[in-house]
Parts: sequence; structure tokens; C-alpha cells
Amino acid sequence: KDNLGSTDSDKELWLQKRLSETLTEIDSLSLEDHISSYFKGRALNVGNSYNPKAESILVDAAKMNPTMFELWNELGDCIWKKGDKKGARNCFERALSQQKNKVSLRNLSIVMRHKAGLTKEEIEDTVRISKEAVSLDITDGTSWYILGNAYLAQFFLCGQASNVLKCSLNAYTKACDDERVLTDPDYYYNKAIVYKYLDDYTNAVTYFSEALAIDPRFSDCQKELDGLQDQIRKTHGLVLNKGKLKAKKVATLMKSLKEKTSSLGPSSQVIMVTFSQLAVGQNKDKAVSCVLVSSVVPEGQTPFVCICLDADSTCFAVNIYNIDTSKAPKLGDILTIPFPHLSTVDLPVSGERYQFSVVRVDSPLQLMVNNRQLSNDVLAPLKLTTTAMT
Repeated sequence: KDNLGSTDSDKELWLQKRLSETLTEIDSLSLEDHISSYFKGRALNVGNSYNPKAESILVDAAKMNPTMFELWNELGDCIWKKGDKKGARNCFERALSQQKNKVSLRNLSIVMRHKAGLTKEEIEDTVRISKEAVSLDITDGTSWYILGNAYLAQFFLCGQASNVLKCSLNAYTKACDDERVLTDPDYYYNKAIVYKYLDDYTNAVTYFSEALAIDPRFSDCQKELDGLQDQIRKTHGLVLNKGKLKAKKVATLMKSLKEKTSSLGPSSQVIMVTFSQLAVGQNKDKAVSCVLVSSVVPEGQTPFVCICLDADSTCFAVNIYNIDTSKAPKLGDILTIPFPHLSTVDLPVSGERYQFSVVRVDSPLQLMVNNRQLSNDVLAPLKLTTTAMT
């Protein structure tokens, strides 16, 4: 790092000097024409910006030897940088037609995720292809990282199931065995996103901070961290003060809760309990009813955070995913949550400690509102806004 200098201009000068030296060294070697062109194109393709000279050299090399899959991979990566998604996909598929390899598979997965209007089957295909890349070399951290991103994209686009997030986290954990991954701020950012949507805010804050330590100018990461900390502050304050409602209003809502608390019916395999009877984690044999006293809608609209009171006047948060906030429960509504998943939040933010409990609901179809099951029109899947696209 010391050789790169301290400013962007210093780094650019250093890179240009090294590129010139590399191209001269390639010319000095006795290589076949297509091999020499491949190495030159690869050297020119270093970096995140599109280099038309690199494309021209790689195209010529591919014409000289169209059976060299590494050439097609490099050409695909090059034209991907200029936004030619179809051309890049063709290159990676051409490489795979010559030889199955991990680079083509994981790059194909990335390209496929950039298609507009992806279907459930198409996003599942990207996961399958990423898995195939991993199977070719289980020690390659980059392949594990791309698989983690594929799972994260599946979460956003296919129903927001927490088990998919756990698959993503497992892949990211295996990716960190490769030291190359640990220098990429996107790795920490995406891992933080997973923890955020698993309601594990302590780890989310930790990994957002790790990403910013590597790249202090990572504006999307700073925005996510600020937004999460704001959500935590608001939720803590509302839980601590029972929605900031006056005592008379709270008493009225508690009376309504006791009058309207539902039974899930004689065929139900769960028993109704109060919040204090829940254990951390999944409560498979229980259900809890509560009244909504306030709510928090994060900037990204997800999750919809309900501040609720149970029959014992215990206040806690209920995070509802995959819900259209315009059709979400409102003040005074009675929520009945079967199989509640409980987690706790306890972390310092800006010198203060925030503590509260969270019940997670993956889908509004899993709960009852005012003793009625909700219909599909309340569903509102997230839009994919993270670097899981890479």
C-alpha cells in the first residue's frame, strides 16, 4: 500500500507505470500471438473502468484461438464494464462451451441477476449456477461470496424468507477463509445487510462499520448505517415509553386487547401465552396476542416495525416483513402471532445503550389482525438495492 501513494492521482500514476512495465515485459517473452494478446488484454482490463483497447486486443486474441476459455472470460469481464450485459453473457456461455470453470459460472450468475423482471425460476437458476461454481473449488472465497450474493438476491426477490438469509450468511462465512475477500468493503456491507434483515442489529452495525473502515467514502454503507441506528433509536424510545401514549389511551387499548384476544381454534397445535413466556429463538408451540400502540417505518420501508403491548402490559417490537406499509396494521389493531421468533437488541449507539425485544414475522400472512387472516394483497416484496447484484 505504501508504494501506491496517498492520493488517487498518486495511485493512478503508480498503476500506469506498472502497466507500462508489464506490457513491455510481455513483449519481451517468446509467446504465441494469442497468448501474448491475452496477457496484454488482461493487463489493460485491470481496474473497474472499461478500456476499449483491452476489448480490441482480446477480440483479436479470441479470433486467433476461440477455444481458449480464459480469453472469453476476460473479454466478458471487459465488455461487462461498458454495460453490454448481453455481450458479456454470450462470452461467459462461450467459455463454458469450451470448458466448465468456476469463473465463467460465477460471472454468469452475476450477469443473469441484472436482467430486468427476473422470475422466481430465473433467480433460483442464479443460485444453482453459483453453487456449481463453488463445487468446482470449495476453497475459493470469491465463489462463496458470489453464492452469498445470489442467496441475498433471492431473499429480496422471492419472498424474504429468513432461511434464505441464513444460507447467504453461511456462504459469506465460508468466503472469509479466503484473505482476498477480506479486503473488499462490499463483502462486509452485504454481510451487514444479511444481519440487518435477520434483526441482528449488533452484528449489522459491526459489519457496516468494518466496510467503512476499509472505504470511508462508501456512501451507501454510511446511509444504511445511519438509517439502522435511527430505526434502533426510535424503536427503543417507543418501546421504553409504551408508544408514548397517555395512560388513559393505553388503558383503553389494553381493555380492547383482553376483550378481543383470539384463540387459534381447536385444531391449532399452539397455546396462547404472554410475552414473558416466550424463549429467545423460534417458539414452535406458542402464540402471542398484542395490541399495536405505535409503529416505525424505516427509510427502506422494511421491516414495518409495530410497537406492541401484550396482556401483561409488556412492550416489545414486532418486525413484519414483506408487507405493503399502506395496508399494514394500525393503532389499536390486535395482532395474533403464532410460532413467534424472538430476539433481543442490546447495543450502544452514539454513547447510549439501546435495549428492546423483537418478534419477527417473515410474512403478514403468518399472523392474524383483529381475529382475521390477511389476504395476499397486503404483500409487498422488497426491491433489490444492495451490491448483491454483483
